[in-house]
Amino acid sequence: MYLMTNPVNQELFKNFVVASACSNNRIASKNISLEKKETKKEKINLPVLSATVVGTLASLLFIRRYQSKFLKNDLIKLSKSNDIMTNLNTIKKNVINFFNINAGLKEFFIFGAGSILGGITGGIISDKNKNTKNKIKEGIYQFVNIIIPPSLGVGLLKMSEKHIITNNKIGKTSSILVGIGAGIPIASFISNKINKTFIDKNSESINKSKRHMKLKDGIVHLDDLSLALILANPRLAGKLCINKILPLLFLTCGYEAGKQK
Repeated sequence: MYLMTNPVNQELFKNFVVASACSNNRIASKNISLEKKETKKEKINLPVLSATVVGTLASLLFIRRYQSKFLKNDLIKLSKSNDIMTNLNTIKKNVINFFNINAGLKEFFIFGAGSILGGITGGIISDKNKNTKNKIKEGIYQFVNIIIPPSLGVGLLKMSEKHIITNNKIGKTSSILVGIGAGIPIASFISNKINKTFIDKNSESINKSKRHMKLKDGIVHLDDLSLALILANPRLAGKLCINKILPLLFLTCGYEAGKQK
């Protein structure tokens, strides 16, 4: 009893209780932070990614078809040659030429549609028709962001081409970039309006259905910047092989739509 009634011991006991509570809070906060880190590590959805790749390649084949860009059939010529290096170089050349297309605004829309449709299809199949609504909403958001910013950029480009002062590489590039910059918030507003009107008709879910811009959405607009470079400076775009890597730039939008939960 003396140990507990002693004022000094009571003060020590209080300090011990406070210290133990603080240590427990620290341990709990560490566990919460570890759980958050684990949730942030998102695994790659292979079915969605594969379906997105298929959709993007299908759009590439469609573009090549109407641009009359067929792969050269060198099998007969190769069969007459026993040079392995010649055969390998020819195959490499054909693979590179397969991705080389004349890219413009129409081709961007086709790439975006193929990628998003592929991603949504893969997501629905792998998710067993669950959360289809969220995938469609994200697909609409991504596709509207593919259409509006480059369309405004190309519109300003055509306007600048009518003026001698701005009809140069710097003027063309600036016009497209201004159009893209102005089109991004407009596209976000329109896509949210479409989803609110047609997908989320319940007024109580307005705030939940509103899609805000994220940092990773900047990857989607890399295709807009590539379009700006292709139209403003085709020679530089050709040296950087922008046309050959375009399909890769559209994989993100389809994958983001398909993996929504």
